[in-house]
Amino acid sequence: MQTQQAQAVSTRRTEIGSRKSVAAVEPQSPNLGAESIGVALVGGDMLFREGLKSLFGRSDLAVLGEFDRASDLESSSAAAYKPTIVMVVSPEFPAADPRSWRENYTRIWPDAKIVVLAFSNDETRLVDSLRMGADGCLFTDMSPSALVQALRLVAMGENVFPTRIGRSFSQVAGRGERPKLTPRERDILKGLLAGYSNKMIANELGTTDMTVKAQLRHLLRKLGVANRTQAALWAREQGVAAEIEG
Repeated sequence: MQTQQAQAVSTRRTEIGSRKSVAAVEPQSPNLGAESIGVALVGGDMLFREGLKSLFGRSDLAVLGEFDRASDLESSSAAAYKPTIVMVVSPEFPAADPRSWRENYTRIWPDAKIVVLAFSNDETRLVDSLRMGADGCLFTDMSPSALVQALRLVAMGENVFPTRIGRSFSQVAGRGERPKLTPRERDILKGLLAGYSNKMIANELGTTDMTVKAQLRHLLRKLGVANRTQAALWAREQGVAAEIEG
């Protein structure tokens, strides 16, 4: 009997040790239901991620895998997952080349939306996330239901970020001379503000999504921003959103 108990304790210790050394937790099944939104969790401690998984388990969000840090993606089976959203908890940014931060995720999951979750007193972290290409930024002090709804909006192509960081972002992005937008660029920007996908914008404008994609790429360069979220922030900070929506 004592031998069996000792073996059980030994086995339990081995399991605990293994969990500490394994960066990715394999999902039960990578196949999602038709209405499910796949999520990959990166960063945060195990207890925090368990809380998120419990919350998502009561919604249409499904956790495909979890990782201790972005560097773990290279040595895991991450490429086999197809998450709609990658939630990065309080990330660290490379000092040498900040642009490489987003590439850590898009290299593995090119179609995924990148959402950063930061602590409520870490406003700078969210501003840096936007500057480096995050598709959405959220604080940990929001309600569980608001967090789930925000992720649903991001999955639909909406730009989601706390309004209180808008002023901080404008200080980062700068308020240089506002570029003159063509009527088509204003139409595309209007679509971005409404949370439309390229295909939806193309349908509205009577063109192809490939054409919209090319025009959007040109618009981002013209505005000096990295992605759709930053373009929407720029439009709101510069007053263009009120002009377009009005």
